[in-house]
Amino acid sequence: MVWPLLLLALGVLGQNEVGCAHRGEPVYDCLIALLSNPLQDRPIINTSSGQVQGTTESCGLFCTYYSFKGIPYAEPPVGALRFADPVPRAAWPGVRDASRHGSSCPSQDALPTEAEDCLYVNVYSPSLVGTRPVMVFVHGGAYSTGSGDDALYGARYFMPENVVIVTLNYRLGVLGFLSTGDRSASGNWGIKDCVEALRWVQRNIAAFGGDASRVTIFGQSAGGAMVHFLTLSPLTAGLFQRAITHSGSALNPWSLQPNPRQQAERMAASLGIHASDTDTLVFGLRQVPYRELITRQGGLFGQDVPLLLAPIDFGPVVEPADAPGPVALDRLPIELLESGSYRAIPLMAGYVDMDSLLFSAVEMATNPGIFDAFNSNPHLLVPYVWNIQPGSAGSSAVSQAFQQYYWQGQPLNAGLLTQFTVYLTDHQFAYPQLEMAKRHATRAPVYLFQFKYDGDLNLVKKFAGIPLPGAVHGDELCYMFDAISFGGGEVPITSHAATVRQRMVRMWTNFAWEGNPTPTSDAILQGIVWRPLSPGLIDATLNIGHDLTMESNPIASRYNLWQDLAGRYGNNIFRI
Repeated sequence: MVWPLLLLALGVLGQNEVGCAHRGEPVYDCLIALLSNPLQDRPIINTSSGQVQGTTESCGLFCTYYSFKGIPYAEPPVGALRFADPVPRAAWPGVRDASRHGSSCPSQDALPTEAEDCLYVNVYSPSLVGTRPVMVFVHGGAYSTGSGDDALYGARYFMPENVVIVTLNYRLGVLGFLSTGDRSASGNWGIKDCVEALRWVQRNIAAFGGDASRVTIFGQSAGGAMVHFLTLSPLTAGLFQRAITHSGSALNPWSLQPNPRQQAERMAASLGIHASDTDTLVFGLRQVPYRELITRQGGLFGQDVPLLLAPIDFGPVVEPADAPGPVALDRLPIELLESGSYRAIPLMAGYVDMDSLLFSAVEMATNPGIFDAFNSNPHLLVPYVWNIQPGSAGSSAVSQAFQQYYWQGQPLNAGLLTQFTVYLTDHQFAYPQLEMAKRHATRAPVYLFQFKYDGDLNLVKKFAGIPLPGAVHGDELCYMFDAISFGGGEVPITSHAATVRQRMVRMWTNFAWEGNPTPTSDAILQGIVWRPLSPGLIDATLNIGHDLTMESNPIASRYNLWQDLAGRYGNNIFRI
């Protein structure tokens, strides 16, 4: 009778504890661990602040994993802690139920689950025994929306690859990024929340079966920019060893707010707060109900420039030298990159082939006059971070070059949406991502990718009802996470999308395990060898389409145009 039970256990291990077989850990060791620590439906874990009780969830046939949701990592950022550094969570009594997410951070989504007490992490692990790499995901949303909840970021597809997934919430919008540009409110509260969450991981992840010495941070869009800011921050030493950025870096035109005091004063004036000094201004804003602050912060993007072509109103800032607490960002990102003052760790970075189609298609549908705005003011086409004076000869030369290259000098109209989208993708995402990757590659391996697969799991595009070809902003995440809000990731086994998902998850977790997305020949990955960039060059890109193909630079012509124009007309580029 013993042997059938052992064989059954081995069969379960082959599915549920797949790291034993797939990642090199001896099956015998896993079997002993499983028999010594039988699966619990509601496991209880001791954390540095108290006990949490999770659940056991399914990730397929003979596949289960442990889920712990809504674990507080910091004190509620309310009262005097609004517009202040996060404080580690104090101990709580008894056992905290971790079967449900904590509150989402207040945002313009106005979700019924929101509250200022929102600083929570979620942990998903295939086993509470042993140690395995940890992947910490930072969600996007223009620094203004979103959460780490499994509505979009379900971790089930990662579990067979034997990694621990952590998702987190951080303060958003004015609550997460208000800055007066001086010591009254130095800013970057959202970044510091992420730092505190990573410190929580260091203290606690071993109890969830994770290895605190093998942490990979990854994020998409504003979350990708946050990941890049974390690699530039002096606060993150020892908190992670690898990083992955999707469609976002600290060099994107929307990433960094250069005039935070102006935004703070605008917010205060809209509320009738007329302060003679910044201390009084911040005190006044602390008294305002959070929902009114969020409502008054305006649109998701810059006030005067559409389509993420200028800095987001409330976003990361360079902090003042006399900030009262630890500084998350002490210099401009470009200065840190050029000086080599950043974490020289292996990096994956990439973009989506039609990244901006999500924004251009929605903008065209909701604002039919958008093309007239660009036709009548071509300076809008000129990158903000190039610091070119509107109306100057340089401005005219750059805008005309873009108009001629992308849509042959015709007046913009709805029929040119595809061409306009390619330009926007280069402006908003691809070019700054390549510039960041090129600089990082001077000190550490950088694996560059372009995601261009258009199939059954391009759920963002399907949800938005966009009929044009190409992958849009966020589509690639649906090939890794179970995006329940978009209908989830179930596809027929005959769908090629299932193969693409398997490839994506395998490469991303390979990177977490080895620091290399293709460390060995793998039939699932078509035997591809993903080469890193040569130092300071864009000479190796993995194209993720129906098949995996290595190219030098699939947008080389477009990239060369941007490089040429930046070199000829840009002034102190990225030094906004």
